[in-house]
Amino acid sequence: MHNTMTIFRRELRAFYISPLYYILGFIYLALTGFFFTVDIHYVKMAVMENSLYNIGFFSILFLSILCIKLISEEKSSGTFEIIMTSPITSFEYVLGKYLAVLVVYASLLGITLIYPILLMIFGSPDIGVIFSGYLGLLFLGSAILGLGLIASSITRSQLVSAILGVSLALIAYIINWISELFEPARKVLEAISPTNQFANFTKGLIDVQNIVFFLIWIMVSLTISTLIVESYKWN
Repeated sequence: MHNTMTIFRRELRAFYISPLYYILGFIYLALTGFFFTVDIHYVKMAVMENSLYNIGFFSILFLSILCIKLISEEKSSGTFEIIMTSPITSFEYVLGKYLAVLVVYASLLGITLIYPILLMIFGSPDIGVIFSGYLGLLFLGSAILGLGLIASSITRSQLVSAILGVSLALIAYIINWISELFEPARKVLEAISPTNQFANFTKGLIDVQNIVFFLIWIMVSLTISTLIVESYKWN
């Protein structure tokens, strides 16, 4: 655990001193704020269901980009090999990286709480739906971060990592749409769709099955990333 926290603190510090975090954060908040304003303007009700979907969509895109530097940057700089020869397990290394970017995402998500606060000031929104919606956003983002971590662990190129991460995230996001085109596999695709699981949270439903789904997704992602990192020790 000590090794994990060391990686976590080092990675978190690197995020907050990086211009990339502030540039992406500004764009992320500007876009989510714009679509929140548009939704409220047209709906003219203190509801956030559409806004939660929009925040989820932009989270998927930006989280994939945030993940590009996690492991691929160290591979390209040569520090990865040094770390792998130190007394740290591959899982401790991967977990520390993942926890750091998860905290970064949570900090961005926390800033968007200004939207429901504005609704509470000028209207009477359903607090339960907002709470469950943000819980769903946290789980959805955690799942997408797992995909981004896998993409970053596969390659040395940050550009390739970004393209792969965004591609995997978009595929995960549209699985439920794809299911409509493949009727024989529809139930299976709907069952493994992160957005399908996320939809219940936006309706104010907190189902144990949805939570278990995301936890399993996260564990599988961390396991795959660990195996990829571990494979470099043997090459």
